[in-house]
Amino acid sequence: MSTTTGNGTNWDNVFSYHPMPVDLASADGVFLFDTQGERYFDASGGPFAVSMGHGHPRLTKAIAEQLSSYAYVHPMLGNLRRADLCDRIAEVAPKGMRASYLVSGGSEAVETAIKIARQYHVARGNGGKHKIISNYESYHGMTLATMSLSGNPGTTRHYDPMMLQWPKIEQYSDYRKPEGLSRDEWGVLVARELEKSILYHSADTVAAYIATPHGCGSDYGVVPPDAYWREIRRICDENDVLFIADEVVTGFGRTGKWFGMDHYSVDPDMIAFAKGVSSSYVPLGGVIVSDAVNDVFNKGVGFVHGFTNGGNALACAVGCAVIEAIREDGLLEAVREREAQLFSYRDRLLAHPNVADVRGWGLFMVLELVKPDPDGKRNFFAPQDQAELKFQTAMLRNGVAMYSTLYGPNRRPVMQRGLPMWIAPAFIICEAEMAEMMDRIDRALHQWEQGMTMP
Repeated sequence: MSTTTGNGTNWDNVFSYHPMPVDLASADGVFLFDTQGERYFDASGGPFAVSMGHGHPRLTKAIAEQLSSYAYVHPMLGNLRRADLCDRIAEVAPKGMRASYLVSGGSEAVETAIKIARQYHVARGNGGKHKIISNYESYHGMTLATMSLSGNPGTTRHYDPMMLQWPKIEQYSDYRKPEGLSRDEWGVLVARELEKSILYHSADTVAAYIATPHGCGSDYGVVPPDAYWREIRRICDENDVLFIADEVVTGFGRTGKWFGMDHYSVDPDMIAFAKGVSSSYVPLGGVIVSDAVNDVFNKGVGFVHGFTNGGNALACAVGCAVIEAIREDGLLEAVREREAQLFSYRDRLLAHPNVADVRGWGLFMVLELVKPDPDGKRNFFAPQDQAELKFQTAMLRNGVAMYSTLYGPNRRPVMQRGLPMWIAPAFIICEAEMAEMMDRIDRALHQWEQGMTMP
């Protein structure tokens, strides 16, 4: 099948790649510009990735300066940029989490975290601990091991015979909360699904539990109560199970704090990060490790792992510049200010009959799109409805580029409810830009709803 876009660009020689019909020419701040001169709001910052906006002067300067000295050196040599970045991460990480292992992206970060968990238990004489528990509908990456943690049939079904059959449990969901229970009470009950799973599989076989701070799948953007995470922490501690927080999306400021778990009263044993640490100007990710876990490796147990570009000097220079920009430009405060503005549109968005929920935190909003039902139930769209494609088309026509969790039929899961769409602009977005962007999204929603109701 031949694929052309925009001004006739042919993509046939790019393996299995079918982009939306826009060819990009440049980008600046929160805007993208195509080859026809049209301007689009980068409303999702890629997939929660471009936190600093496009063409940020601190980042472009850091790239130029590092290239003028060296871009890459042998991993065993003293790469000063690697040490610089790990020092800066230690300054902003939760207390008691000082060491970082650097890689090139989110999938590598999660893969690294689960290997650290395994080797940690082996080093302590608990070689039977090898299973990693995760949540149904979760997404943790696209390597075989990280896909084994993921619960999205759209991404895993072709590889099922090759993947590890690790246990999965239900995640926290406000939608499934029974009447009469508080969020805290419900959170504790849901967290105890982890305890049941550990008991069923035996604590002697379970190495770690991994979860995102923000829900996943049809509950993407749901922020659990503190009681949920306190119970998760208790269960992990009592069963010698490590808790890995996948903060590839939320890490480095997206929620208005350095990390999503900073909003809670408990800390994980490891934090996997990527995306925001480099604003995706260059591939960069990593794992922050607790002092307790790190101490085991410091006693002489080598970590059997590594990637050619882990700790790449150019990537580390950009990571340092991102942390510097967040600190010196007051971007955590800016995120919290724009968060208030963004969520002030919640009622306006919920007025749309196809918008079932608006949720999230910081500059991280999820719209859950559904088929309206006379009885108030949430019905999901069938693939033949082409709801997602029509939504993206309406947005582009209104000058908005928005990433969805499901773009493309090869990744479509079996949805239990609605279609989640992301709004996650760069931290540098100003008040006027936010207002214009949300007006355009509101207008596009009206047009999309009209198109979905037409035969």
